[in-house]
Amino acid sequence: AESTAPLSSSTLAAPGPRIVVPESEARAILSVWTAQLDSNAAIITTLDLSCRSWTVPALLVLEPALLRIAPTVTHLKLDDVIASLPTADGFATLGFFNRIFAPEAAPHVTRVNLSDNALGTRSLDVIPNLLENAPRLCHLSLHNCGMSLEVAAQLSVRLGGGDDSAESTSTDADADANAANAGGIAGQLQSLYLGRNQMGPEGAASFGRLLSRCRSLRHLSYAGSRALGPGTRALLDGLVTMAATCPDGLTGLIELDFDDCSFGTGADGAADALGPLCDLLRSSPHLAKLVLKDGGLGPGAGGFDLLVAALVAGACPLRYLDVGCLDLGEEDGAAALAAYIDQHLTDTLEELHLETNLIEDGGLATLLPVLAKCTKLTVLNLTENGLEEEGYQALADTRIPNLRKLLMKENDEEDVADEVKDAIRDMYPVVLMADDDEEDATAGAADVDDEDDAGDGEETPAAGGAADDALAGAMGGFQI
Repeated sequence: AESTAPLSSSTLAAPGPRIVVPESEARAILSVWTAQLDSNAAIITTLDLSCRSWTVPALLVLEPALLRIAPTVTHLKLDDVIASLPTADGFATLGFFNRIFAPEAAPHVTRVNLSDNALGTRSLDVIPNLLENAPRLCHLSLHNCGMSLEVAAQLSVRLGGGDDSAESTSTDADADANAANAGGIAGQLQSLYLGRNQMGPEGAASFGRLLSRCRSLRHLSYAGSRALGPGTRALLDGLVTMAATCPDGLTGLIELDFDDCSFGTGADGAADALGPLCDLLRSSPHLAKLVLKDGGLGPGAGGFDLLVAALVAGACPLRYLDVGCLDLGEEDGAAALAAYIDQHLTDTLEELHLETNLIEDGGLATLLPVLAKCTKLTVLNLTENGLEEEGYQALADTRIPNLRKLLMKENDEEDVADEVKDAIRDMYPVVLMADDDEEDATAGAADVDDEDDAGDGEETPAAGGAADDALAGAMGGFQI
């Protein structure tokens, strides 16, 4: 009797060097793919053409296989596929994918990764089927695409963010009505990665309007996109507006990456972004990853106290916390962080990034007894914190039970005895000090996504949705 077991899902990939793929290699790839498809061993749900440049002639060779998988594919990994191509050729390549994966041919696409492709306003006109026309699209990554504020404005409107001439979301009394009437896919977006672009405060304002309508949003990165203070405020005003439309006023947010955004200290309530950030945190009881690196909260505790109070009020179960470059200092800031972790995160925290906070030996002495209680902590970043002999000795004397990576470059270790440094190195699989190779510092070990939460990402925002396929480097294990 024939087996009735369901077929597993699988990936069609074309790994190889980061070059413009010649037609000869495309023919070899097609041969491999055809054998894979003819075996009927699995349903192809992921296409991975990432990190290789594809011309239309090479893609035409692959077209027969691509047409075969289009009806079942859900995930398109098309990041970094037009590097080094002339502009016209890049447009042609993007247009090819737009044709092959049009909704009528590929109706089940839910994830699109177009990161590391240069995208201008003309590029958006070429790929509507990979953006606003994709009926089930809910995970979109546009990391490091060189997008300008003009692109941000157009993309926001295309995805359902409304007219850029509208008032700020924080003062728009008709926000709910506008959201209900807006076109686009804003309401179904669960993951949106917009980091490392050039969009400025005006671009952030455009995306703030979009975010106000993203009720299903779980993962957001705006890292390094030059939001500055006004743009950060616009983003957070949009998110706070969105939260107010969610059931019980509680979002389903799991990841927020605001690296290099600017929050202020809370002293200027009308302009600072810290107030709406705290409002959002109080409304996000599922938040697992928070990145506020280089956020300008001011030295010492200050704005950090307000931040901690909001995290406590929201009962955020953080697993990944990056508060690097906030000038927490040796006394008040380190003490506030230690108290927060001790009372709320010892059972959940997996990664803690504290680089460039001047916590020095005294702050480390406050933190270490608490970190030793964190049974799930696997990554600790203490880079550039002014640590000297006493701090190194404290690290040698205090074992963090499941730590696998300790980053502590750019500290003052000249007078630290070699046996003390060796003792620290012997405690953990990866320890990076002043003379160690940076290449050993691979991506973070806290492979945090929301697969551990109830649900499969297709239900309520609180249920959580899987977010796989990490982008390289700073974004940890939350990427699509």
